[in-house]
Amino acid sequence: MRQRLINKTEPQETNISSRSSLAKNTIEAEAISLQSLLFDSTINKQDWIEGLKYHSKTLTNLLLNQQIREFNEYLSSQFSAQISNLKPAEISKEQLREAKKGLTELDYRPILQDLLQTAILIEHSTIPPYLTALYSIKDGTNILASQIIRSVAVEEMLHMIMVCNVMNAVSIQPSVNRPQNYPTYPMKLPMNVDFFVGLETFSTNSIATFIAIESPSNPLVKAPKYTPEAENSALYSKSAVQENNLWTLENMKDFMMQNVHTIGEYYDVLFFYIVVFQIIAYYKANGKLPQNFEELNTGGIFTGDPAKQIRPEQYYGSGGKLHPVEALDGVIAVFQEIKGQGEGADDSIFDVDPSQFEEGAELAHYFRFKEVFHEHFYLGGDYRPFTDENGMMPVTTPPVGKELPVDWNAAYPMKPNPKMSDYQSNPQLYAQAKAFNQTYKNLLDAIQVAVEGNARELEKSIMFMYALKEQAIGLMSQPLNSTQNAGPTFEYPSN
Repeated sequence: MRQRLINKTEPQETNISSRSSLAKNTIEAEAISLQSLLFDSTINKQDWIEGLKYHSKTLTNLLLNQQIREFNEYLSSQFSAQISNLKPAEISKEQLREAKKGLTELDYRPILQDLLQTAILIEHSTIPPYLTALYSIKDGTNILASQIIRSVAVEEMLHMIMVCNVMNAVSIQPSVNRPQNYPTYPMKLPMNVDFFVGLETFSTNSIATFIAIESPSNPLVKAPKYTPEAENSALYSKSAVQENNLWTLENMKDFMMQNVHTIGEYYDVLFFYIVVFQIIAYYKANGKLPQNFEELNTGGIFTGDPAKQIRPEQYYGSGGKLHPVEALDGVIAVFQEIKGQGEGADDSIFDVDPSQFEEGAELAHYFRFKEVFHEHFYLGGDYRPFTDENGMMPVTTPPVGKELPVDWNAAYPMKPNPKMSDYQSNPQLYAQAKAFNQTYKNLLDAIQVAVEGNARELEKSIMFMYALKEQAIGLMSQPLNSTQNAGPTFEYPSN
């Protein structure tokens, strides 16, 4: 079973009643309930932002940690009062009517289309850099490092497909193969990050960038158990928030730009927005606010055609699990999978419960890349010097387990971030780079056709992946100048 993903707002041993009391006291201290956040048009910008911070964290913690009973108590406490009784001394009937009208008539589709397409671009942006580093490793060398990078790249493609499942579930057509969906390198990820991602050969620099991409939101994780006897234990410009019209795409994106710094945090806030739109849809359909998860789970914004869902039996990649989405619980499963594989599950270095998998098979991406960078595995290491009294260690703690041999020189010296224009004077290289880009486009086309309702087309992706590797090596093995070799450009084909 998928493990809980996010730090809880209270200690695990706290019982339900004390958790509810703590949540209630905190909400009262915040002075803005979820109901006020949705329906009070008189709150100012700062209160709205603080309310988003608090409720997005609280709601996300509960649902993505599958604490359904606690979520029901939270939701009931937030929506126990009638909307007509909401701060009557401060809100006129006309203001309340306008606030309710504004939310119930809000078209959520353009907002979710923008935010979910951005999630697709985030996932897509990581795939070419990971594949470039993988393909640059010379055959027969760095076997373990290659396995790690390959496993992460395949899982990022899985994430992209699952985001498409979420889009199809809310009747929004996903797009993965259009020119505007292509990353352009070097680039910053579509979040508030302060580093560039590019196409580079396998090196300490490229792996350090991958570590930064997959950086966890939480500063602490559970330290692996010390098992020295286990010899083979691992293979291991911003717009201003508008007043009096807060629930707009511009404002919601601005909040993310101001407060989101990791991929995991992006998915947290995106999940909160999805739940908000589902709450609004429930209110619009029933004339009352939902009181529990069961009322919120189905219907509402989930009007998509189930036939467009990519299901586990139709996905031929290795690593991870593909989840179809037909209701809110499907979105929970998808976001759990994406966050767990990226930064770890249940505050650990694993993306799932390690006891249910072969040893070393399921470290989160961040920790897999740290193993390559530091040339050691995590499992089998002694982390007691790094841990606190609760067995937690900083995520920055390096792996100190069994050695993972890495030959940093056994990679082609590819020119960083090559472009088709670099090959204009060499017809052979130009033709090879063009063929590679067409194969990559064919791969994306197969995914696009699959998420449009013809899942069998996904089978073609395996053939294209094999062709990509061969074509990439064909480029990387050829000199471009006196010090650098050619490489794939991952550009949209010109014709």
